[in-house]
Amino acid sequence: MAIRTVVFDVGETLVDETRIFARWADRFAIPHMAFFGTIGGVIATGGTLTDGFRLLVPGFDLESESARWRAEEPDGEREHFGESDLYPDVRPAFAAMREAGLTLLIAGNQPVEAGPKLESMNLGVAGIGISDTWGVAKPASGFFDRTLELAVEHTPGISAEEILYVGDRVDNDVLPARAAGMSAALLRRGIYGYRHAAFPEAEKADVIVDDLHRLAAWAISRSAA
Repeated sequence: MAIRTVVFDVGETLVDETRIFARWADRFAIPHMAFFGTIGGVIATGGTLTDGFRLLVPGFDLESESARWRAEEPDGEREHFGESDLYPDVRPAFAAMREAGLTLLIAGNQPVEAGPKLESMNLGVAGIGISDTWGVAKPASGFFDRTLELAVEHTPGISAEEILYVGDRVDNDVLPARAAGMSAALLRRGIYGYRHAAFPEAEKADVIVDDLHRLAAWAISRSAA
């Protein structure tokens, strides 16, 4: 069945999180190389991002630390992204897909503030879904139910089989999207992407690509299937 709608994750799919993680390292006075190396090593051995933070900062709790940081720097960038963090292939790849007639959506695990920020970027997407607004996050099936609802809202009658979900993780993106009946693309970039592309489960992805230009070409070819 032809693809009609492409849905994008946010972190390390559309947004380069390098500056965000660098600000976290600076907050705890950890050299960037040590911070990124430790986080990468933990993920490579099967740990999570939270495991990496707690190895570097014993007792780390994201919610309480974020609240503390917000109170200290209410007007600072903190863990948020901006226009300068957008990957350079996003806008041209999006333009190519829109020109080919594909509907584009964004749906990712993000704080409430990410919705208005993404809207302000004028990326030409039909709709935006944010986990903290929906009250359900990946990899829960409910997140992908909401994603399908968002797709139907903008393309009435569309089925899950006509949706391609794009993300950088096997566990959060590829496997649950496939379980929801959608196609899935694994983007090989970011702190998870390279490692997850080497997982045996990555074979569940319909396609593995290194950038959004290749993703756009593949999606456009499938839109005419």
